[in-house]
Amino acid sequence: MAAAAASLQLASFRPLAAVARSSTSTFAAASVAFSTVPSRRVALFNLASVIHQVQLFGIKPWKHRKTVNDVVASSAGNIAQAGTTVNQEDATEWVKKDNRRLLHVVYRVGDLDKTIKFYTECLGMKLLRKRDIPEERYTNAFLGYGPEDSHFVVELTYNYGVDKYDIGTGFGHFGIAVEDVAKTVDLIKAKGGKVTREPGPVKGGKSVIAFIEDPDGYKFELLERGPTPEPLCQIMLRVGDLDQSIEFYQKAFGMDLLRKRDNPEYKYTVAMMGYGPEDKNAVLELTYNYGVKEYGKGNAYAQIAVGTDDVYKTAEVVKLYGGKVTREPGPLPGINTKITACTDPDGWKTVFVDNIDFAKELE
Repeated sequence: MAAAAASLQLASFRPLAAVARSSTSTFAAASVAFSTVPSRRVALFNLASVIHQVQLFGIKPWKHRKTVNDVVASSAGNIAQAGTTVNQEDATEWVKKDNRRLLHVVYRVGDLDKTIKFYTECLGMKLLRKRDIPEERYTNAFLGYGPEDSHFVVELTYNYGVDKYDIGTGFGHFGIAVEDVAKTVDLIKAKGGKVTREPGPVKGGKSVIAFIEDPDGYKFELLERGPTPEPLCQIMLRVGDLDQSIEFYQKAFGMDLLRKRDNPEYKYTVAMMGYGPEDKNAVLELTYNYGVKEYGKGNAYAQIAVGTDDVYKTAEVVKLYGGKVTREPGPLPGINTKITACTDPDGWKTVFVDNIDFAKELE
């Protein structure tokens, strides 16, 4: 596949240092350029940025218009604030209308064949596709419970010669819904899998769960549920300020707060965020542990990919609500797939992918 040479999951397989250099050099060049611009030109640039955002989201012109000289005479801070205020209202409306869904989650493994065998034989996933990019020295494998155009899937990345990664303390677990947790655990044990929490009701509740680990040490929570169209149902990440994270994912990502549960006995609070109900969609489980503000992210877990109708508007919204855009929107070199990448307040990365381009990638 021609598109494979420049995968939309660009940060999942490239060396971390190379990705950092690329982002840093682009940012540095922009900083140098603007540091030499006279103040009047800075004000005009800010005005142009506001006008661009107004056009981007189709905002109606202000009833009270100022001349360019009037605007230039005002402070750049006031201009930016006025533009942000106008755009946030319109951006929030646009985000809610955008056709977004979780596409896949990307992470690195040390033995691709061993991991594929574990996921297919023990977890019941299917190997959807596999691609090897020898010039970039990596291999990807996509696995899940249904086709990529309608299901949330995992993208495993193997970098040549790297057999171990640091998962860190921030990543929590993946969630998989199964109809019988006990039977699933027995199967995993029979295949030599590691069970870290035997089947039983969750603390303080009735839902039956169990915890297992894959060959690389990634934790999976097995949740006993009825039939569901999306068995790969959760990604749990730890955050340092839950209310801040909830607001960010609601406003910048357009996710709904599906539920929030505080457990003072065990000193943690969780919030389920997503684009639809938990029994039919994959969701993001944000966990706040009392008093813990920062976590180590390691180098194993990479990112989530989310579909969007417009990566350019998406990047603007992320910036409006305080997110950091780490890859400006645009097509990837060599192919027409448009993406943008960003990080949330805790540094967790997300890549937004153009929906039409993603569909073409799968053809």
